[in-house]
Amino acid sequence: MVTIICASCAESPFGIQADEMFKCIGCGELLAVSDIDLDGTDVWAVGADGTLGYVSDPAAALADLMEAVEEFLTSDQCPNAEYARIISQISATEALGRYIDARRAGIASPNLGFTEEQIRTAVNQGADMVLGSISLGEPEEDAINLVVNAALMCLGKPGASFAEMVEENYGETVEEIGSWWGWNK
Repeated sequence: MVTIICASCAESPFGIQADEMFKCIGCGELLAVSDIDLDGTDVWAVGADGTLGYVSDPAAALADLMEAVEEFLTSDQCPNAEYARIISQISATEALGRYIDARRAGIASPNLGFTEEQIRTAVNQGADMVLGSISLGEPEEDAINLVVNAALMCLGKPGASFAEMVEENYGETVEEIGSWWGWNK
C-alpha cells in the first residue's frame, strides 16, 4: 500500500477517524472519502495502523495479469521470443503482486462472472419482456418458454438433451410436447 501524504503540509499521512473522515497527523487537515481522487486503476485503503493509502484496483491488476498471460502465450510470434517471454513474466509477476497487495489491504476481489441465479433471473426477465411487449399466440409463447427452460437446463447441465429438459421441466415426453401445436417433425 502506498501511503497518501497530506497536500497541505506535504509530509504527514492521514489517519482514519471515527466519523469516517481522515485527518492529517501533522497539520490536522481533514479529508472526506468523497474528496479522495485517484486514477481509475487505484483504490483507497486503510492500513493496519489506520493510515490512508492506495493500492491497485484488483480488477485492473487481474486484467493486467490476463494480458501478461496472453503475451506469454503469443511470445513465439515475436521476433525475439525469449525477450518477449521474459517481459511477459515480469508483467505477470508485477500484476499478481498488485492483486495480492490489494487483497491484503482488504479490497474485495472483483466479480468475474454472473451467478446462476442472476442468469436465471435475466433469462426469465428477457422472456417476460418479449412476451409482455409483443402480442404472440399461445404456440409462440410456449416455444419461448421451452427455449428459456432449455437455456437454464444447459446452464446447470451442459450437453443435456431436449428430452431430458422436457422430462425435468414438464414431466412429459418429447412426442407430447411436439403434439401441442403440431410441432412433431
